[in-house]
Amino acid sequence: MAACGTAYMEDSVYPRRTQRAIMEANTMQETALLELRGICKFFPGVRALDGVDFTLREGEIHALMGENGAGKSTLIKVLTGVYPKDEGAISMEGTPVQIRTTQDALKTGISTVYQEITLCPNLTVAENLYIGRTKGAFTNWRRMNAGAKKILESLGIPAAPTQQLSSCSIAVQQMVAIARAVDMECKVLILDEPTSSLDEQEVEKLFKLMLDLKSHGVGIIFVTHFLEQVYAVCDRITVLRDGKLVGEYKIADLPRVQLVSKMLGKELDDLSEVKSESAADALEGAEVVYEAAGLSSALPAYKAVVVIILVVLSAPTVREKLEALKKRYGTNEKKEAGTHAE
Repeated sequence: MAACGTAYMEDSVYPRRTQRAIMEANTMQETALLELRGICKFFPGVRALDGVDFTLREGEIHALMGENGAGKSTLIKVLTGVYPKDEGAISMEGTPVQIRTTQDALKTGISTVYQEITLCPNLTVAENLYIGRTKGAFTNWRRMNAGAKKILESLGIPAAPTQQLSSCSIAVQQMVAIARAVDMECKVLILDEPTSSLDEQEVEKLFKLMLDLKSHGVGIIFVTHFLEQVYAVCDRITVLRDGKLVGEYKIADLPRVQLVSKMLGKELDDLSEVKSESAADALEGAEVVYEAAGLSSALPAYKAVVVIILVVLSAPTVREKLEALKKRYGTNEKKEAGTHAE
């Protein structure tokens, strides 16, 4: 199935410049908000990014996909001024820009909301919205709270300006971080794994906010490992693999199986050869080393098998979630024959 966009292959018969020209021609009729061309980043012995192109349009939610180590985080850090680029060019609304620091990125209109909340939980929602933009002791608190209320209401965020941030759910805290970025007049919003610790209802609230920002012309770069979320809210997908651009695709033109194929670098025929095996068949005859009883369903653990239990709590960080889990249920460590149960 032909995919929209141009795929870069290391041994392609087309030179890289020709491929880039084709991609640019395909996007000329749409308003390009952010353009990265030929971005390279080198570390000692490693070419982390190798001539990567990326285009974000106004009012678009664009997924940046790839396996761990594909170059997604490095590209985001180059774009936000954490890493300086070694080669390539960046332009915003057709104007070349130099992003050497995080302040350069903010001045250009690029804001980022990371997986872990980077706000101050001990401060109020309003203080977090305006932190770093007030005059300390000379702050007009009444005006600040009124401005925060206006921002929160305009974005439909269920929080009060005077409410302490730590009392808000993780989803609301992330929305506050997004509201701060929007109030700083960001044109490009980068969401780096924002849904990793949200439940289904919280994800829906976040998506609603993302779609609202999209309708106002904000370009959103969405980094996630959840394929179903990509197909639920995104317009386009850019795939990276081993620091190189695989291609840019419209969401309707790239089925999920093909997306996985491009991320892994395997043809569809190779993927179809993978034999499915039920969990029961795989564990038949294995020795049970741990089993929880008295639950609504049994939970056995076998040797050489990793059992992962995901618990979503209201604690704002993963560490706090684990601590809350330990306090509630206690821990039981068993170190026999190289096993550890908790």
